[in-house]
Amino acid sequence: MAFLLLLWLLTQFASMFAPPLLDDVDALHAEAAREMITRHDYVTLYVDGIRYLEKPPLPYWLAAGAMQIFGQRDWAVRSILALTMLVLTLYLYMLGRRLFGERAGLYAGFAIATAIGPFIYTRFFIPDIILGLWMTIAFDLILRLIDDVEFLGKARQWPVIAFALVCTAAVLTKGLIGIVFPVGMLVAFLLLTRRLRLLARMRPLLGVAAFFLTALPWHVLIALQNRASGSARGFLWFYFVNDQIDRYLNTRVPRDYDKVPLLLFYSLTFLWILPWGAFLFRPVAEKWRQWRSGSMNMVLELRNPTTLLVLWVLLIVGFFTFSTRQEYYTLPAVPALALLAGWTLSKQDAERSRSRNVYLVLFCVSALLALVCTGFAIASKRPAPGTELAQVLTTHPEDYALSFGHLFDFTASAFGFFRLPLLCMAASLLLPTAAALVLKSKGRALWANTVLALGMCAVLSSVRFGLNVFYPIIGSQPIANMIQQRWQPGDRIVLDGEYSNNSSVNFYTHQPVSMLNGRVNNLWYGSLYADAPNRFMDNPTMLRAWRGTGRVFFITHNAQRTEQWLKRFGGARVASYGGKFLLVNHG
Repeated sequence: MAFLLLLWLLTQFASMFAPPLLDDVDALHAEAAREMITRHDYVTLYVDGIRYLEKPPLPYWLAAGAMQIFGQRDWAVRSILALTMLVLTLYLYMLGRRLFGERAGLYAGFAIATAIGPFIYTRFFIPDIILGLWMTIAFDLILRLIDDVEFLGKARQWPVIAFALVCTAAVLTKGLIGIVFPVGMLVAFLLLTRRLRLLARMRPLLGVAAFFLTALPWHVLIALQNRASGSARGFLWFYFVNDQIDRYLNTRVPRDYDKVPLLLFYSLTFLWILPWGAFLFRPVAEKWRQWRSGSMNMVLELRNPTTLLVLWVLLIVGFFTFSTRQEYYTLPAVPALALLAGWTLSKQDAERSRSRNVYLVLFCVSALLALVCTGFAIASKRPAPGTELAQVLTTHPEDYALSFGHLFDFTASAFGFFRLPLLCMAASLLLPTAAALVLKSKGRALWANTVLALGMCAVLSSVRFGLNVFYPIIGSQPIANMIQQRWQPGDRIVLDGEYSNNSSVNFYTHQPVSMLNGRVNNLWYGSLYADAPNRFMDNPTMLRAWRGTGRVFFITHNAQRTEQWLKRFGGARVASYGGKFLLVNHG
């Protein structure tokens, strides 16, 4: 457990404090939590004073609580995901140890703490890894419920109530899928193992009562607070029909997301658990051969906890196969893959297998990637003094609905800014996999996997290093600091376009922002309420404010537009940062 804590410190804790909040959903969700505190309203979410009815409240309650303790700081918000990862890592260790043995639990902890997906998608504040924790606890409780029924004749009360509370927590974290996934996992497992009759002895009425007693209050309160008003049809239509059912059917309005191609979606599910997922191919192939040859006892095999782990993965991946999907939607399945990887590695250790095929493949792939990283670092030119990263990138706004859309902005010249992260990545890939291969060849499997875990900490640190370099493109904290230094009562901040373009300005200045021609996406529906503040400006309104006596800070993203604006309407450019330009009308 101490070593798993060390892995967490090297990955999650070390990444809590830098870079600052990213624009788009990261700062938007942080601002929603901050406004819970400033408005003293813990029922309805608000962003920039406008209702934000898309999300359930639990992650924001947690973030608001952290800010109440540590202050309204970005790392206080990040601490929620970091602590979730710590709890998840230790929980998987204890769960794996109970089900498969000490070594399996340790390796499951290695996998979740150092896998690529959980690290990347805890760099910004989205709730999917929190849902992964609830799914892990639900998996544990399902096994306990089945054991109760089979050995005691009837489930005890506490696992039933605990399962209902986990479903409530999941619903308050991610919406209706919070009940679909845990209950679907339980029912599918009982159906597959021909034990659906056990459901009647799991005190279903008690579970349903506990769920509705805890899940309904927030939904009732927010529905009462946000009835139909102005052009808005109320909370219930937007939250349940538009944002969940219509999103699943890809008919949601506004359509502020993109749909990851299916083959890529499946591939990313495997990518998120790398390098540990590479160890899953062998047991899958063995089970397939046993099933084809008829040597597998289907009844006994299907009742194994590993079957429930596989169902957990298939349920989540299958659910999003037929709906809209983002790259990170399968993140709640990663804990199941981590447990399967831990179980597989422990079996190899128990068999004293010296097979090093997977380690050899990992080394070869890592060597190839290290060669590519080194080649980019050497071939790229050092940026000329005074050159900003934004000047050597292209822009593809049509791809930004994908979470990795900014990767399409890279040019050959841009790699010159990433020479050191690339070289660090090359070393982090090559050296640990080589050491792990040698140790495995000598039969020292535990040391081989320990070195692999530490090597992944170095890989993830290189990713964070690169994210820090890229921050000027996807964050606006320095712009917010410049505004704060000049701020006077009566000043206004105007963003060019939608809120998500510079959402971190709102969080770091603690001041409301207006948007020029930006009444779209996240804040569109909340702005339809009759009491919504007027945060949206058209061109004539903006020009009147710009030519008025009050001072206006205007943030835009286009150098040519900046020059044209200043030439036509006057004012001055205060600063530029990451392709963003801060203008002021006077003073």
